[in-house]
Amino acid sequence: MPRSSAVAILAVALCAGLAAAGEMPRRHELQLGVGLAAPYNLEEAFLNLAQTRAAGWQFDSKGGRVRTQEALAEGYLDPVTWMPTEKAGAMKSGAIAQFFSSADGLGAFHADEWVIDWKGDAYGFMQRWEGKGRPVRDKNSVTYDLTAQSFSDGSLRFSRIGAGLSDIRLYRRKNADRLARGEVWNPVFLDYARRYDVIRTMDVQGTNNSQVRRFDQIATMAEPWGQRSGTQWPEPPFFGAPYEILFDLGARAGSKLWVTVPPQIGSPISWADPSLRRKDRPDRLDGALFVETTAKHARTTVESEEWDVFAREFAKRLAASDYPLERTLYVELGNEMWNNAAGFFVSTAYAHGIAKGFNADWRAGHGYGVLSARLALAMEKAFAAQKIRPRIVYVLGTHTANPTRTRDALKGFSAYIEMKGEDPKAYLAKTGVAVTNYFGRFSDLTESLFGEVAEAEIAARWIAAVRDDPETVAAKITAHITKGPASAKATAAWLVDYWGRHKAIAEEAGSTFIGAYEGGSHLNLPSELAKSPEFMAFWRDYHWGEQGAGVTREV
Repeated sequence: MPRSSAVAILAVALCAGLAAAGEMPRRHELQLGVGLAAPYNLEEAFLNLAQTRAAGWQFDSKGGRVRTQEALAEGYLDPVTWMPTEKAGAMKSGAIAQFFSSADGLGAFHADEWVIDWKGDAYGFMQRWEGKGRPVRDKNSVTYDLTAQSFSDGSLRFSRIGAGLSDIRLYRRKNADRLARGEVWNPVFLDYARRYDVIRTMDVQGTNNSQVRRFDQIATMAEPWGQRSGTQWPEPPFFGAPYEILFDLGARAGSKLWVTVPPQIGSPISWADPSLRRKDRPDRLDGALFVETTAKHARTTVESEEWDVFAREFAKRLAASDYPLERTLYVELGNEMWNNAAGFFVSTAYAHGIAKGFNADWRAGHGYGVLSARLALAMEKAFAAQKIRPRIVYVLGTHTANPTRTRDALKGFSAYIEMKGEDPKAYLAKTGVAVTNYFGRFSDLTESLFGEVAEAEIAARWIAAVRDDPETVAAKITAHITKGPASAKATAAWLVDYWGRHKAIAEEAGSTFIGAYEGGSHLNLPSELAKSPEFMAFWRDYHWGEQGAGVTREV
């Protein structure tokens, strides 16, 4: 496949043995993280790219732009489906998404006949394609014949909107028969995905900070799958991708599947609810209030029947799919529910609130363990009702740098199982501890190459070094990561040391250590270096070239 810009390609060791590629048969497994990158990226995982859009719309009128929330309030969007009503016909046009925003210079890959079709009364078009794609139209479709020179990004829009606009599709004309057969995944992408042993679908599911509290909030096969969580209110009616397509991906690719489950099942309130916002910044969540509110409802949330409803619907879809029950299925609650960074804070704060609701001295890791245990209990009950016995692994995803997170999660898991009168050992045997394997820390790398350097001089030292002897600099970077000491954070030796700590904790509790669920270089550049064309030319050649790939394989 051509290079990737958004879908994460993750080389992940899921069992012991970190043999470099080509030296001996691989004894570890590789994981691919799939994202909703089809409109923006060369993997083009989905046949119908329009289905990867978010739920919202933006309308243009004589008075200016009308965005989703205003359109809902004014009746231009249906409050249930978030599709345009006939009233939207008064607008000049309505846009659903910008597609192919990374298309510059990649026209040869995208050149093809592209079709937009839909049901209902409307005039569909791709802005910027109309004047150069030789459009051929009928009532409910338009086909553009685009060359490498004429292809560009575009905004998918509709004007003259009448009744019943629905079922919007954007696809290569050659894939029409596959879509007609109900296929979802691009066969070219499936061939690519088959190179991997495990496929993790967290990004497709929009799991980070998920505000899904009921199964019926997950998008159906007919709804768009690209809606992420956020603070918009009223909140969208659906989020993420349906489990049907995930099980289908695993079956078609022949790979083990690693799916995620939204952590806020059963919660009585969405974290996007305006009542949980900061008074001084009404666009921001009040973290302390959110933890307090979650703690207040923690026990009723965890005991909610929504967990059983969710597990029942999950099990029904698994049983009806072609995913082999004898093949390992990894099921993980949430994503990085230890991370307090901006994109992950909500889920971690939620786990903290759940923990406080059960034990005032508990930390977020304990709460994550409680939620994971509740999920396992519900799933096992649902599998029994379906009379299926999948080869399930309940993943406890924790943080490499902090083994205490693993210990806390296992304690919270065991405590809840005991609280429900069950034997924790039976359930712990079905769990697997996984951590991240991000490697490299730029500050340590700088010190390794140059010794102590004043912050103001770091960029100049790097630029001078790559100008004078780029080959030596590249070799030193590789040596630091692959052969550096365990005392230097995020070297290969450091990872092995910390993985061993997590492994010991997992096995002591009766769980297993399965390896890493995300990974790759964590060499985040200082802003001054990232702005230097001279340094970036070196960095692209090294980091994204064969030497950088070799480091990933070695780690």
